[in-house]
Amino acid sequence: MGEQIKKIKVAWICKVSDPDINDRLKPLKRTPQVSPWISHTANYLSDDPEIELHIISPHEYITGIKRFNRNGVYYYFFNNNIPIWGRHWPGIFKWDIMTNYAHNKRVVGKIIQSINPDVIHLQGAENPYYSSTALQFLGKYPLVVNLQRMSLNFFRGNSKEAVKAVEVEQEILSKFKHFSVRTKKMKEDLLSYNPKAITHWVRYSIPELVPKSVKKEYDLVYFAQICKTKGIEDTIECLRILKSKFRKVTLCIMGSCNSTYKEYLLNMAEEKGVKDCILWKGFLPSLEEVHNEASKAKISVLPTHWDIIPGTIIESMQLGLPVVSYKAGSIPELNEDRENVLLSEIGDIEGLANNIIRLLTDGELYHTMRERGIDCIKNRYNNENVFQQHLDCYHQVIEDFRQSKGNICRQ
Repeated sequence: MGEQIKKIKVAWICKVSDPDINDRLKPLKRTPQVSPWISHTANYLSDDPEIELHIISPHEYITGIKRFNRNGVYYYFFNNNIPIWGRHWPGIFKWDIMTNYAHNKRVVGKIIQSINPDVIHLQGAENPYYSSTALQFLGKYPLVVNLQRMSLNFFRGNSKEAVKAVEVEQEILSKFKHFSVRTKKMKEDLLSYNPKAITHWVRYSIPELVPKSVKKEYDLVYFAQICKTKGIEDTIECLRILKSKFRKVTLCIMGSCNSTYKEYLLNMAEEKGVKDCILWKGFLPSLEEVHNEASKAKISVLPTHWDIIPGTIIESMQLGLPVVSYKAGSIPELNEDRENVLLSEIGDIEGLANNIIRLLTDGELYHTMRERGIDCIKNRYNNENVFQQHLDCYHQVIEDFRQSKGNICRQ
């Protein structure tokens, strides 16, 4: 009999939700799919004989702590404990901020104690509802932070939430030692803030999508969070330019959006004379539905003002949709070897429109960008490396923790 491999017990602290999680939790209110790359990577790592994965996540609409095992991965969900009046009286009762997320810290502390992991992997430093809970484990467990984005480079708001988010993120970026990154820009931004940080190249796994043979019903599709920083207002403004060039142009919009902002966008579209160009699909509960609908478009547009490399862009390229975006965050890295996505400077709406016009009027360019996008993602995101990248990272972080503890004991 072969020697049994001792698994590394890993705890992820993150924010995650998907339709299956909602079915299992039976919450008072179903939540949108959040961080699909977390669910997909977790499912992928569940086949790794060397990793035992535990995932800890907040959920707004459950009571107590809910636990279950899905495909060999252990999940723990806890309530944020924000009173109803705390949610609906913004600026007056910020219960979570007032208590510095004390409830979440206490609950996550108990869960971690029950797991006793070999290493903790914080998935993102920018959301204080869960990221703040990891600070209590400094010096007690091997820790690594996965950089999802550095919000302190972009947040300029004065709200209590924005100020607290930046405050917590700054503390994590300055006090933690190990960080997992997946783009060169992420690494550069981190080291400019914390030159002593140790970085590990770790990518998420991505779903294997293939182009769908469907009839094209829309010229453009926007599928992402519907907010200004993701570029929805720039997209609507861009429609005004396109409508002056083409007799008919259509944009399909998918994503979550509150009613107040949706009304603002519809009024904006009406003022620009493009309201009749927009098909508002709203929030679709599953990624499969989103991808089926997106495949009916000719071009994917996401003029985000700040991001790493959005999942929307990766999925669009996999589906064979040429992508038009801005030179934001790490997106230009997709064009390192050749032009795989069409980019303009952030805020250059005319440049954005011109790139769309090029794709709609040049069949050869359209076909080239379609094929290049598919090939780019196949070559750049190789799921076969995901196991080893995580494993190498965890071994290095654990060993460094042991050595640092040993040095302290010898002093």
